[in-house]
Amino acid sequence: MKRLCLLLFILHFSHSFAFAQFITRNYDNVSLSEALLQLSREQEDYTISFIYNELEDFRITTSIKHESVPDAIRQMIGFYPIRMTFKPEDSEIFVESIHKTDNHFTGVVVDEKREPIAYANVVILSTKDSVLLGGGVTNESGYFAIPSEQDTMLARISYVGYKTVYKLCEQPEIGTICLLPEKYTLDGVTIEGERPKVQLRGNSLVMNVEGTVMERIGTAEDLLSRVPMIAKRGDAFEILGKGIPLIYINNRKLTDLSELKNIPSDNIKSIEVIQNPGARYDATAKAVIIIHTKRPPGEGFGVEMASWSRKSHGYANNERINMTYRKNKLELFANIFGAYNKNWSRSEFEQTVFADTLWVITNKEKSIASNPFFEGRFGFNYQKNDNNSFGGFYQKINDYVKTHTQSDDDLKADETYFDHLLNSSIRDSEAPKHQVNIYYSGLTGNLKFDFNADYIFQTQRSRNRQEELSDTHENRDVNTNSLTRSNLVAEKFIASYPLWKGQIEVGEEYTNTRWESNFENKEGYIANSSNEQHESNIAPFIEIRQQLGLCHLSAGLRYEHVKSVYYVGRVLQEEQCRTYNDFFPSFSCSSEIKDVRLSVSYSKRTTRPSYWQLSSDVVYENRLNLQTGNPFLKPIKYNNLNATVMWKWLFFATNFTHCVNPILYTAESLKEDSKVNFVTYKNYDHADWLNLTIGAQKDIKLGQATWTPQYNLTLMKPWFKSEFLGEEKSFNHPMLVLQLGNIVLLPHDWLLQADFNMHTHGYQQNVWFDCTNKMFSLSVSKDFFKRRFNVKLSGNDLLYDGINRFTLYSNRMMFRKVEDNDSRNVTLSMRYRFNVTPSKYKGTGAGNEEKNRL
Repeated sequence: MKRLCLLLFILHFSHSFAFAQFITRNYDNVSLSEALLQLSREQEDYTISFIYNELEDFRITTSIKHESVPDAIRQMIGFYPIRMTFKPEDSEIFVESIHKTDNHFTGVVVDEKREPIAYANVVILSTKDSVLLGGGVTNESGYFAIPSEQDTMLARISYVGYKTVYKLCEQPEIGTICLLPEKYTLDGVTIEGERPKVQLRGNSLVMNVEGTVMERIGTAEDLLSRVPMIAKRGDAFEILGKGIPLIYINNRKLTDLSELKNIPSDNIKSIEVIQNPGARYDATAKAVIIIHTKRPPGEGFGVEMASWSRKSHGYANNERINMTYRKNKLELFANIFGAYNKNWSRSEFEQTVFADTLWVITNKEKSIASNPFFEGRFGFNYQKNDNNSFGGFYQKINDYVKTHTQSDDDLKADETYFDHLLNSSIRDSEAPKHQVNIYYSGLTGNLKFDFNADYIFQTQRSRNRQEELSDTHENRDVNTNSLTRSNLVAEKFIASYPLWKGQIEVGEEYTNTRWESNFENKEGYIANSSNEQHESNIAPFIEIRQQLGLCHLSAGLRYEHVKSVYYVGRVLQEEQCRTYNDFFPSFSCSSEIKDVRLSVSYSKRTTRPSYWQLSSDVVYENRLNLQTGNPFLKPIKYNNLNATVMWKWLFFATNFTHCVNPILYTAESLKEDSKVNFVTYKNYDHADWLNLTIGAQKDIKLGQATWTPQYNLTLMKPWFKSEFLGEEKSFNHPMLVLQLGNIVLLPHDWLLQADFNMHTHGYQQNVWFDCTNKMFSLSVSKDFFKRRFNVKLSGNDLLYDGINRFTLYSNRMMFRKVEDNDSRNVTLSMRYRFNVTPSKYKGTGAGNEEKNRL
């Protein structure tokens, strides 16, 4: 009932603005006369007078947001030689051309990629003595219209970074004029004018892909690691200093990272990084990545087939087929993905426990994991008109993993031999998942709204068979079984409406989750357990955006009411039940002064413990190491302050985070047996960290080739203290991260890539990284058949330095580990596309962060 009342309030609140006399409308290459005529018919407060034929040649492309009628007309006129006279006392508006002539020279200015150039200068000169006769600038669609009484004249078209064009005009319709980039040669190196690849838009850092060499990279997965401040860690992406972000494709939340392999880079318009998300995003979202795809241009049947294989110590084969059918307003789509991965890894560690006895455990371990994977999705989208659409999809995932592990342990007690263990285990895990999503996106008058609903059901069955052979103690056979079930129901509603010089957005999000876990050990080495958790979260939010002079302001507030109930063995645990009522404010301010763009933002966020972190189930690693969760964990609270400055192709970003209740690993010895290490999670008091990033991206012409360097340097400075061996230890040493990306576009559709990434030694919370991970990778790709077919060969981690070396400090335990995850490999990929266009699906998903917790 509360949610229904909230929804009715939102609709009433948004609709209450509908009677104000303000204009919100988009014009795309529309005659000014037609636009004024339409405006005159649709409002009654003003009388608009103009001569239709006089203004007919002036075409406009602009987006008007909540402006008064006089201000809307001023925006329509723009830089055209047109006068508007406004008489407030009589509510009369007169619009007329300054130059009284029926003759107008019109045309369109585009760049070398046939994209329109806005605000290009167009000057008309006398053909006799080059005397200036008139001039103007192009609008957002590249169109211009210049009055002239001359039948023949000389037009001069110019734009910064492009060659100036002179054109003799003898007809009123000049046609399309193409400007080419200006080139400057310095010691054999040609520097060419270009639009910036990375831009600062409001609170977002945006990397443009369309019309750049980035279109040729391969897939969305390949592109993400080239976006400033994004780093790939294994199969996941993270924002440096922020952690794992939410990823959206247009407005739809991505729940399966393998889908990134399915999106060709030439179907992507831009990639947006939001370091301080606003109120519309879940309070647990520390950062957001939005992949904007291009509009689908056509209809009919489309197919894309992709295949790639990777060889290292293990191997992997992945196959994907995507099918779409579009007819009129209906779109049907089906995606099938299958994979078989065989992953190899090895590690060595030394674990020192400072208890009543000094225990030193050294371990060597190898594992091979076989992972057959299947994913199928089908759905539809119905586009009622340009502003209203609805759709849905069903997705099924089968994920099975079988892992063989062998380990060798040596134990010393006070530097004296104690035991030698040989361990062999086989672990089977199967995790089928079902997901359904429906959405409706619409526009009624000036009220825009989006509704999404999701249902997810997932189970995970795991069976572990382990054999332990001891030199001095009894041998063990340990068999464990676990079953986890989870259900999620979620919905989200957002309504937005023009307000003054900007927009107001209100909405609510609701999630309801049920998670249960059962664990069994037949031999009795570990206690059996049964845990269940029910959690609901309702979150209304509001966000206001305004343009005040040179400043674009945004302020938002999100309120979250979370209720969590915890059961052990079907018995309610009062002490572990939680209710949270929190407000999460956000604010941003951005401005542009000549070539400099500035942005400052603040947000308060949270991270709630995952269901595994809250579980009391015990994982049996071996007789010396046990791992479990902590049902008494508290959520982490973050206060983030971010500032970004951009000048042309250079940018600088800084972020400071104050973290309360950080959750870290902690290890303690069992009281009954000090050599047994019990690893769990614990809340610490606080932690702070500062991140500074400087980066550059530039196109440099080398003959017929184009070299695009992408260089970023990030400093990550932590401030954190915790107890180690009874004393307070500081973990404050900073870390530098260097990212050097190089792309070379060659003639005949060849593309070369050479990338080098590394980091220095440093701390991340209570972990010391004493490796530099110098990762060097090369790739070459070639397009065939007008870029329908692509072949790419890659070599990754060619220096074989992607081996992790770190030391974890916790209470009375020190843990050193060397970890080789088989990062050096060779990959061959092939992709064929026929009539493929991006999906029109506009579902955003609901309960997105809760999906990640599951």
